[in-house]
Amino acid sequence: MITAEPRRMLVLAGAAAHASRTRSVAELVCRDIAAAGGRPVLRDLAEHPLPLLHADPDGANLADVQIQAAEADAMIWVTPCYHGSYSGILKNCLDHLREDALRGKPVGVVAVGASLTAVSACDHLRAVARTLGCVTAPTQAVVSGGGLLDDGADSGAYPRIVRMIGELHALTGVTGMLRQCATADVGSPA
Repeated sequence: MITAEPRRMLVLAGAAAHASRTRSVAELVCRDIAAAGGRPVLRDLAEHPLPLLHADPDGANLADVQIQAAEADAMIWVTPCYHGSYSGILKNCLDHLREDALRGKPVGVVAVGASLTAVSACDHLRAVARTLGCVTAPTQAVVSGGGLLDDGADSGAYPRIVRMIGELHALTGVTGMLRQCATADVGSPA
């Protein structure tokens, strides 16, 4: 039987700048995961740079992020919106993650941008998640303009983040059981 709580959720902050709105949003997401009874793990890709794919297979931080992703019950990808899509640093990280560790894993997506056109970054991340075999939460969030204040106040993004975290908790239970069934010996008697 799979335990209901607490869920371990890996939050990937995909901005290259050390101090960024994306990092602030990722920290807010972590606080809300904890408030909902989960166990957030923040991975700021600016603080833990990864080598380019195939450039250094033994690069620093590579095994660490792969283990964090494999051990997570769910993930939330937080990205700035650059030229209508998600960041290259997040793409590089996702390229390094093993598909077998992600298959069936629930994923939430949050984009941070100057306007609501940042929704395209969410759409692109949802497509990548599907390709990796992940299950995306129905709700996504776009933090636009000045966006989320320290208290979570925003015209619409904050309630969506809270709802997405709730959806991820629910999806984690279901997908965990499905992943367990998929790895069970199909030839064994019931």
